[in-house]
This record gives sequence, structure tokens and C-alpha cells, in this order.
Amino acid sequence: MIRMDKEELLIGVLSDTHIPDRTDKIPEIVIIDFKEKNVDYIFHLGDYTSYESYKKLTDTFGEGKIISVRGNMDFDSKLKNLPEKIELELFGYKILLLHGMGGPNMIIKRLIKKLDLLNSDYNIVIFGHTHRPVNEKQNGILFLNPGTTTPIDNKFTVISSFGYLRISKQRIEFEVVNL
Repeated sequence: MIRMDKEELLIGVLSDTHIPDRTDKIPEIVIIDFKEKNVDYIFHLGDYTSYESYKKLTDTFGEGKIISVRGNMDFDSKLKNLPEKIELELFGYKILLLHGMGGPNMIIKRLIKKLDLLNSDYNIVIFGHTHRPVNEKQNGILFLNPGTTTPIDNKFTVISSFGYLRISKQRIEFEVVNL
């Protein structure tokens, strides 16, 4: 799935793009930034809501570069084949990708309990769903969320953002980029 022929990977991280429900496209500045930084892969943590937004990413960057999970709003029949979660190992780090569930408050506590993460060997859990960026370590697990690129509406979205994960044997860096 992911080629490990480099000493470091730069991964663009998106979630909750909600096209066309909340906006008409992924902001062009995100696409341009991913291209300029020459991301190795893009993780999308669900809630595309339309197959067209998934197709736009795969057409732009190549299907092999897009790693996606299904979100709770991904009802489009062409998105039903996306997995609910993906487990990866990169540079010795065990990583779980998933969308998330429940309300935005205390989601890390909910993920730990529902997924029995304290009895897992995950080093990193990357999730979406809350529309809020997260970069927080709890119980030895790094929890990351890029937020959402949808416009600010002060109800579901109080900040528009996406992220970059830079990972190698020596380091893990997560950067949230505010739009």
C-alpha cells in the first residue's frame, strides 16, 4: 500500500471535506500546497460525502497516493467500499486510521474506550469526525486530527484546517495548517 523506499514521508492529511453538502470543492489552496510540497501520500479520514470529491483527489494525485477510510456521512454507493479503518506500520510506528464516532467532546477518551486502545500496540491514531484539529499524546498514543476544510459556520466548523504528517524512524511531526 505505502512504499517505504524513502527515509522520510510527507503525508497530506484531510478529513470531513463534505462535498457538496457544506462546500463545492476542496479549497484550491490545499491542492496547490500538496502539489508544491510534493506530498508522498494523502490520508483522507472520511466524510467525503460524494464520490466526485474522492475522484478529484485520485485524478489529481493518483489512486495509489490516496489512502482513505469511510466516514459516517459517506452514503454514496461508490464510497461504501472504503474501509472503516486502516492499520499501517510506517518506520516501525503502528498507525490506525479511522473516522471517529460520537460528539466532538471527549472523543479521545471515547476512542480509547471503544477501541480498547490501552491494550493495543498503536503508536499513532489519526482520526477525523470532530471538525477540530488535534495533536495530543495520551497514554503513550499520539492522537492526530487535521480538522476540516469546510467553511467556518460557528456550528460544525469553528476553524478550517488540514494537516501534514512528516514521519521517519527518527521523528513524527504533525502540522495543522489553518485556512
